[in-house]
Amino acid sequence: MASNGKKLLIVESPTKARTITRMVGNDFNIMASMGHIRDLPERELGVDIEHDFAPQYVAAGRSGKVVSELKAAARKADEIYLAPDPDREGEAIAWHLQEVLRNDFKGDFKRVTFHEITRSAIEKALASNGAVNMDLVDAQQARRVLDRLVGYRISPLLWSRVAKGSSAGRVQSVALRLIVEREREIKAFQPEEYWVFKLKLIAESGVEFTVKLARIDGKNFRIDNVTDAAALLDAVLNHRSCQVGNIDRSKRLRNAPPPFTTSTLQQVANQQLRFSASNTMRVAQSLYEGVELGSRGAVGLITYMRTDSVNIAAEARAAAAAFIRENYGKEFYPERANFFKSKSGAQEAHEAIRPTDVTRTPESLKDFLDSQQLKLYTLIWKRFVASQMAKAEFAQLNVSVYVQGADAHLYDFRAAASSVIFPGFMKVLGNLSAADDNDDESAVDASGALAKLHDHEPCRISDTLKEQKFTEPPPRFTEATLIKELEENGIGRPSTYATILQTIQNRKYTAKVQNKLEPTELGCRVTDFLVQMLPTLFDVKFTSQMEAELDEVEAGTRKWTEMMKEFYGDFQQWLASARDFGAVEGDKLNILIEAMKNIEFAPAEKNGRFVRDDRKFFNSIASKLARQAKLTEKQFNALLDLAIIYQDQLPDLQKLSQEAGFAEELQAACERFEAKKLKDAQAASQGLDTAGLLKLFAAFDKVEFAEPTVRRGRTFDDKKFFDSLRTQAESGKLLSSKQLEALGKIALRYRENIVDYPSVAAVLNLPDDTELAAEESANTVVNDEIARLLEGLAQVTEWAAPERKGRRTYDDKSFYQSLAEQFNNGRKLSDKQLAALKKLAEKYQK
Repeated sequence: MASNGKKLLIVESPTKARTITRMVGNDFNIMASMGHIRDLPERELGVDIEHDFAPQYVAAGRSGKVVSELKAAARKADEIYLAPDPDREGEAIAWHLQEVLRNDFKGDFKRVTFHEITRSAIEKALASNGAVNMDLVDAQQARRVLDRLVGYRISPLLWSRVAKGSSAGRVQSVALRLIVEREREIKAFQPEEYWVFKLKLIAESGVEFTVKLARIDGKNFRIDNVTDAAALLDAVLNHRSCQVGNIDRSKRLRNAPPPFTTSTLQQVANQQLRFSASNTMRVAQSLYEGVELGSRGAVGLITYMRTDSVNIAAEARAAAAAFIRENYGKEFYPERANFFKSKSGAQEAHEAIRPTDVTRTPESLKDFLDSQQLKLYTLIWKRFVASQMAKAEFAQLNVSVYVQGADAHLYDFRAAASSVIFPGFMKVLGNLSAADDNDDESAVDASGALAKLHDHEPCRISDTLKEQKFTEPPPRFTEATLIKELEENGIGRPSTYATILQTIQNRKYTAKVQNKLEPTELGCRVTDFLVQMLPTLFDVKFTSQMEAELDEVEAGTRKWTEMMKEFYGDFQQWLASARDFGAVEGDKLNILIEAMKNIEFAPAEKNGRFVRDDRKFFNSIASKLARQAKLTEKQFNALLDLAIIYQDQLPDLQKLSQEAGFAEELQAACERFEAKKLKDAQAASQGLDTAGLLKLFAAFDKVEFAEPTVRRGRTFDDKKFFDSLRTQAESGKLLSSKQLEALGKIALRYRENIVDYPSVAAVLNLPDDTELAAEESANTVVNDEIARLLEGLAQVTEWAAPERKGRRTYDDKSFYQSLAEQFNNGRKLSDKQLAALKKLAEKYQK
């Protein structure tokens, strides 16, 4: 607890707090907020659209105890310093702290920012404190509200049209789109044949060297078949002349690379260390917040790791200059210090990622860092030191050999060599390939033979080489190349790249195969749906434009509420169009419904956890049609599937379909029905003895089970349970009816990844694709209504006070939140819950 008169300094994390505690005097009480203390609610929209999109913040997660302790400390403090990270997110945390503690502290809150956790940086920050920057806060709020609106409004569409539990993100879905489109570009790629030609030559002086064909008659060329390739070599072999041209000897300089930004650090760490973006940020954060260095205590080893700037502080530049001169020699420091230009829109007040003390070499820290920390620190340290060093200098040698062919064409063959004259920054980063400075047209010589040649020296051909090649498709994205693509397109910001990549992988929209990102079937379906339904919202250029508008809010040149109003007006129209996309309208619907009204439907039948109730489904479809005069394509097809099942009661169905204009759709429904009958017949012959069970379990081999979850104190682990059933079957024991029913539930949950699901469904007596489509269509009708009701209740700002009746307490807000959470997590609402939700909506309809 803080004593009277102490200054309270609040940071985000306990590690950061411990590091800073040792750097300031006893006058300070350092406490951690544990990240955000307020956020939008998890179970509801949490945005008051009617009142300038005001966020309706609630206590975040388990922040109650933390807030209580902060309030108690605030009441005893003379001064409060807010010291979260120096970016939008950190500024928002500082503002939330200020808002929550305002009633407990009557003085002025002091905002302090520092880009490294060192004594001098903190003392400087404390001396130059200021107020919370509301422009940064507004930019963070705008991003948060944007993302919440997109996620909450579009995810229900995905559940009903693609798959339950799927979600959309304003930026993550665009990143996924890039991956999917690249995959389709790869699959659509048609390789084209081409040929490469080389000659082994012996010069008149006896020098042996190899050259590669670059031009024919001074022009680019392409040989795309073996006949032309043979003819070319024949013309070269029977040449009229062959001699060296003018030898070009030159010097080439290579500039030192800039220090790391967030994106370049993530890219290089992925390429060289095979670190994922999220792992890179986790390790970098530990280096920033402080590492115990024995008797020296906890020390922040690098500057803030979320930055798009390549600026370097003057003090750090001077320290690097002294270090380079002392350890490498004065010739390795440039005559004029290296300065780098940040990309447009970068936050110039920030610094690049660098070591806080350049004299702390990786070697000196190896006893204090774990293996991942040491690897990343080494990467950062070397890049920073190299960025401040002199240019590397190369001797470049380019040779052309001209062959006058028997066909009268002039063939220009080339070779190149490069050698280091002065290593410069490469003294730290290591030698780079000589081929890096050469184009693909020249053969690379590493033997030094080219240096012995003379201008216009005659040559003779000792051997010819021709190689057939094929053009290759563009490579799949790695995390490194995707981050680069996102940055180049202005999508996302330094603080979001890692989250974007982690989200699309956690959602099983992409899979990492040999460090490459491949879209899953679900990822492709989600992308197709979003691009088809909401093309503008998930357009790369539009997303980049939104990022630029957020930057304008941060710069104070635009109000975030005005930005939101402009976006939301368009968003509502896009959403309405998406909901109606593919809708079936017209008299044919009414004609079909009217014809089916007199069907005597079979009684409701329970099948595992599913209840098939044809009458209920038909009534729900008829009710929706009466309200909206249209059905989705899936609902219309499900209605046709139902009509085929009862076609014996609809003798005029075929004639009706031709007259009303749905004959093609009915024919497709007939084909689905016949295919189902065939599969049912095939499945009927399959037994569930041990051999049958083992075959059944094998169909699950490609399933990636979800992580275990805890609900109401119980742990649900699909993989563990599935493995226990498989072990039992492999031991020769048959499964009980309850176990088979449980296996069926698992099969339904993971049917997207099961090999030959229809056969598995037939064996386990599960609904097939047609039946599932019918049920999903019925659920879509209900889900649309539930989403509409929940969306309306999300706007309620004044709830009735909880009321106790007997032993039960009736709390409208808590009941609404529990239903919203259940629905948002993809769990079905019961008929009783739906009825109660309708009553609740009626109660608050005003």
